[in-house]
Amino acid sequence: MSMSLTSAFDAQQHRIDANQTRRAQKAIQLADTGLASLAFVILFAQDALQAVVGNTVGVALAGVICLLYSIRLLRNWRKIRWMRMPVMLVLFLVSSGIALLWSSDIRASLVAWALQLATAGAAIGMTMLLPWPALVKALGTAVRWVLGLGLIVEAISLFVVRGPVWGLTGHLAMLSFAAVVLLVVLPLQLADRTVWRGWGYMWILFALAALVYTQSPQSWLALIAVVVGRGLVEWTRATDPLKRRLIYVVSTGLLVGLITSLVMTWSEFAEASADGSWVALVSTSSPLAVVFFVAVLVTTYWRSWFVAVDRPQWDLDTRRPFTATSMLPLLMMTALIIAGAFDARLTTASGLLLVAIAAVVTKYPERLRGELR
Repeated sequence: MSMSLTSAFDAQQHRIDANQTRRAQKAIQLADTGLASLAFVILFAQDALQAVVGNTVGVALAGVICLLYSIRLLRNWRKIRWMRMPVMLVLFLVSSGIALLWSSDIRASLVAWALQLATAGAAIGMTMLLPWPALVKALGTAVRWVLGLGLIVEAISLFVVRGPVWGLTGHLAMLSFAAVVLLVVLPLQLADRTVWRGWGYMWILFALAALVYTQSPQSWLALIAVVVGRGLVEWTRATDPLKRRLIYVVSTGLLVGLITSLVMTWSEFAEASADGSWVALVSTSSPLAVVFFVAVLVTTYWRSWFVAVDRPQWDLDTRRPFTATSMLPLLMMTALIIAGAFDARLTTASGLLLVAIAAVVTKYPERLRGELR
């Protein structure tokens, strides 16, 4: 009798401990999601923050976020398979640091490199500490805040300062790109049924209105490329892997046409932007860093394609369903490469964060299924 009472007590205690552990894990995940949303908001609103509080505070905020993620990563050091980190991203950061030795303005270059490290550290922390659905949710939430509050500020400014302030982003290109990001993320969340349908469609209309308001040709071009890319992925998914030759021929033709169009129209749009484009990154980095950064883009895009079009498989089951959010790295890279060709702000801060997230998560494709390993 006493033994049965002891066993019942132990079982009850085990259930209590398990519930407490689950609550603690949920609280930690909610905190990580909130921190990720804050990081996205800060980096998308970097220009406005620098204008209001100065570079020092902006760098300090980025440093605090990086420090928090560093502490979290150190606590989970043994759970992460570090050998699978994207080598080209690491080499890009290292080569950018080495280039400081030849910099004519060591202070500005050191600040820029520190921001690169902080951004990459935040990207690694987000990707390795959060389940992929939670990370997508954090990105969508942050962009909705940036876009929603930004347009409210814009509406108020029309009556107060009688001119545009470009919302929380402080720049037309970033405000319009935030709308593009929302138009990439929300349809994927709607397809996976992770957001309320009516709420999602309302925000899609809101993002389209923001694009019309900003009148940014590069953002419209990026959105068109994203739609074409989404169509190609859906076509490829619906086709037997052994019968995809026609798709690759069509994709190659579209890619050649896109590159040709960019070459023909790039100078016109780039001259219209006072802040340049990817050329700004090339002109301010060492040749070796530029080579590694191009390698980051190419290898990440390559991995993103196969992550998007192949079924999740880790055993003999080849019929597992696709997930819509596994297309996010590919579509986000498409938008970044196209829009970043016309404005330098997309090659730093939030742009680099999104590139680093795509580079890391495509090296750990099992995380796209929500697995934390």
